[in-house]
Amino acid sequence: MNVDYECINCLLNHSSELMTKINASSSESSDNIFDNYKRVILKTLGDVSPSNTSYNLVKTFYDSFYDAFGENDYFHTEKADLNQLFLEVYDDLLDFCFSSKDPLYSAFKLSLMGELFCHNSGNSFGELEIEIQNFFNTKAVAINDLEKFKKELENAHFLLFIHNYAGEIVFDKLFIKVMKELNPNLIVHSALKSRPVYKCATKKDADQIFLKEVSIPFDSGSKYLGTDLSFVSQSFKNIYDEVDIVIAKGQSNYESLVEQNRKKSIYYSFVVKCAKIAHHLDVNKEDLIFRRS
Repeated sequence: MNVDYECINCLLNHSSELMTKINASSSESSDNIFDNYKRVILKTLGDVSPSNTSYNLVKTFYDSFYDAFGENDYFHTEKADLNQLFLEVYDDLLDFCFSSKDPLYSAFKLSLMGELFCHNSGNSFGELEIEIQNFFNTKAVAINDLEKFKKELENAHFLLFIHNYAGEIVFDKLFIKVMKELNPNLIVHSALKSRPVYKCATKKDADQIFLKEVSIPFDSGSKYLGTDLSFVSQSFKNIYDEVDIVIAKGQSNYESLVEQNRKKSIYYSFVVKCAKIAHHLDVNKEDLIFRRS
């Protein structure tokens, strides 16, 4: 999808969050940090045009940002804490799914809402399950193609799961576990970022939550927000070409993949973050989407 002013505003907010991390950890003077940041923004905005995709905008920014400040995992602590927090309730949530009338629906919705839980759930273990249950019971899915997914899942042999954020991947693990209970022959490949980028899940996060218990985690070759098939590993391309179904988590994966895909059965699972996507899908901001391409 092509960029507009809202994409630029979103990127600036995103960069501000990153700069908070830089200011807290860098030994550089504040003047040097400011000058480096200014060069990053000028480079990014100087190269952007309305014909660029949002993926290209983010790629330009991160190439320049990492050149200036280094390829560090700036959100390592938050990611590890969220992984551990949700892993502690994983077994209880799994019991909840299998005791429900429709285990696949319960696991699907928890996975879909995983991003919301990461941003809204508190750190009190005693209240966490109550908070999750409240979200589960009150938040509707605005576009819901789960019934189509169920029919495809019955005969599927290979599934590619493109993960989004750390923490959220615990709920993805839950969804995969239930899928494989319903289709024991299903083989799931879990695509993860090949370097730390924002709060996205990497192989390190997958190892922390024991994702290999339900799927085959691998580095996708993707180093930016979203997934562009021109910037992934050959392994990712091979798996992508062979699988029966793809689940792509997060709005950035929707924005970057939806116009590349013509034949593949992709289910986009995300929370609507901006007015642009809300208008495109005729929904509201913060709506939940599970949409088949």
